[in-house]
Amino acid sequence: MDTVDNRQPETNEYPNVSVIILTYNGNEYIKPLLESLANQSYPKERTEILVVDNASTDETLMTVSSNFPLVKVVALEKNIGFAAGNNQALLHAGHDLLVFLNQDTICHPRFLQSMVTVMEADKTLAACNPNIITPEVEGFGTMDPTFTPESLYLCDMVPFGYGKHRTINGKKIVRPKLLSGCAFIIRRETVSELGYLFDDQLWMYAEDTDLSLRLHNIAHKICVIREAIVYHLHKSNMSIEKGRMITAAGAIQNRVYAFYKNMSETEFFFFFPFLFLGGIFKIFEFQLTTTRKVLYFLPFSFFSMACMISAIFYLPRFAAQKRHIMKKRLKPKFALIRLILNL
Repeated sequence: MDTVDNRQPETNEYPNVSVIILTYNGNEYIKPLLESLANQSYPKERTEILVVDNASTDETLMTVSSNFPLVKVVALEKNIGFAAGNNQALLHAGHDLLVFLNQDTICHPRFLQSMVTVMEADKTLAACNPNIITPEVEGFGTMDPTFTPESLYLCDMVPFGYGKHRTINGKKIVRPKLLSGCAFIIRRETVSELGYLFDDQLWMYAEDTDLSLRLHNIAHKICVIREAIVYHLHKSNMSIEKGRMITAAGAIQNRVYAFYKNMSETEFFFFFPFLFLGGIFKIFEFQLTTTRKVLYFLPFSFFSMACMISAIFYLPRFAAQKRHIMKKRLKPKFALIRLILNL
């Protein structure tokens, strides 16, 4: 499928959609996001907007309640993480088409219409990402948020198991390996088939990798839609500093858990060296000079190795989920590895 039908259906043909936003100290972002959702071409009477707050300590909830009275708000008692927070949000959503958005995004006026149109046109699609434009894209700061770009921007999985930003020209729809958790639409029936949306144990980072692998294992299709546009305001800060290294450690370990869950023991044993190399060479994706990349390569390699070795000791925590995934898997053995390695 490589075309998008953007014809407006009759109002009564629009399915109901729940838009879910998990917030945490997102006061600087939430108003522009909700304003962009208020300006959607999609019928408001068919749209439920739900803000679930992860125990923010800023004015996020006050901003939402005072400026957007029609938005449904759920305040969690404590910060339970990105994965569990979105799972909790799902319990409060009322419709079968579910759109998840990061708090630091802004949506093009035709974002919802384009997403739903593609999902309704192809019932075999389980989930889709929009065209996610980040500050790394040239000219980001001067872009008109109502403009439709000619390029498709996505974060896709490289053969070493981590996500990397790509730009594709000339296509309106592509089939990625990775469903980015930044902004996506998914069917409730798909979540039910999977058993859960995100793995609570992953807290934050690589939860979307796990979701993507589980979707591939049950032979479900995902796509990225050029005409459905989201601007992601947060710039990736891949640098060598204490806070970022703690984050990197969690991401490295979570990737190990995600691939372990979704592969047989033999497959995981075969693929682990790719994960291992990915963890080491990820430093070359950091925003550092070439000299500093070379300088930090060796210490970062030891750091990455330590993270992965420590993750191995916690693999038994995921054994029950692994058995469940393997029991439901429809893909033949090594099909997932062939997909990831482009074989």
